Amino acid sequence: MRLIQVTIEKYAPPGNGLGFFQGKAVFVPRAVVGDKLLVRVEKEKKRYIIGSLSEIIEASPERCPAPCPHYEVCGGCDLLQLPYPRQLSLKQEMLEQVLAGAGVNVPVAEPHASRINAYRHRAIFHFAQGSQKIGFLRRRSHKVVPVTACPVLAPGLQKLLVQFSENPALAGAGLDTCYALANRRGEYAAAGCRGRFRAGNLSFFNRIPATVSENYGFGELELAAGGFAQANPWMTTEMIKDLLCHCGSANVIAELYGGSGTFSLALAAAAELTVYESDPAAVIRGRENLKRNGFTAVDFVGGRVEKSNLKAHVDTLVVDPPRVGLSMEVVEMIARSSAAKIIYISCNPATFARDIFRLKTLSPKLNLKSIKSYDMYPGTTHLEVMAVMQKGC
Repeated sequence: MRLIQVTIEKYAPPGNGLGFFQGKAVFVPRAVVGDKLLVRVEKEKKRYIIGSLSEIIEASPERCPAPCPHYEVCGGCDLLQLPYPRQLSLKQEMLEQVLAGAGVNVPVAEPHASRINAYRHRAIFHFAQGSQKIGFLRRRSHKVVPVTACPVLAPGLQKLLVQFSENPALAGAGLDTCYALANRRGEYAAAGCRGRFRAGNLSFFNRIPATVSENYGFGELELAAGGFAQANPWMTTEMIKDLLCHCGSANVIAELYGGSGTFSLALAAAAELTVYESDPAAVIRGRENLKRNGFTAVDFVGGRVEKSNLKAHVDTLVVDPPRVGLSMEVVEMIARSSAAKIIYISCNPATFARDIFRLKTLSPKLNLKSIKSYDMYPGTTHLEVMAVMQKGC
């Protein structure tokens, strides 16, 4: 494998180090501005190189020791070489760069800070076939790094990891992954998966529940380990509080991509609400979560969001799509809607910026009023974002 020497000059989205070698840009994960590195060339194109850190020749003064013994090989975290305050400011810079690249020029504040240890309540464990070991995937690889302790895992997930590590037979034969979820009471749930993630490939463990209950401060929710759930309950609570503030004057709300009702439960108490969700299992669970908390009048509509018929008198839209963002069908549907306010929540700043640009292009009277970000995953380059757009003001 070819090795090259690179000095890191700046950062590039989503937070990789950027240097230059023989006129080509070199992108290096886990690098720090000021580092002099020996870089392994993983992929080389005409104008750029994707590299990996082979050796630190001279460390940047900003570099700090990673607080995890697995960091050098584990692909779970990206930014542990930086102090936490610098992680936050870097994420702010990267978000502004991504927005500017999509033609959205607006200043943003540093992300809302999170606790940095034991924050993660949702994780994917991987089983190493043939060795009965469990852990996380190696960076840029499908090989499993055996892990028995992880500083970012919530206590419930740490207990589950130890349980699998000490009793590999629990996993059964042929499982590739384990989708795990824990609540703040230390309880946990899990679902196993063979091959690609889809409902037909999921299986469940005899002595481990498939669901767990969580309360973000607005009522008890049942969440499935094999479905979507937020990973950081403290950031989720802060996001819901901000969402409710933005919906303070709403009378009729439509929520697109409502999942199992994490936001719906709070929104149902604020205004007339209709929820749209494409995953049939999430629809069933979302309806039950709302009924369990006394919200029997909320319409929870199943089916492809692209085919949804929004009510004519909707004044506020809450949108929280998956990482791929909004299809053009949904962008056009939002632009045609009667909603005067759109609140867009995203876990992917790149598709978020693209969609904001598309919405403003299709609906010129739609003004971007505010953007706030939340550090849902400390130690990584991931960032949760909430934007408020308003028509005519």
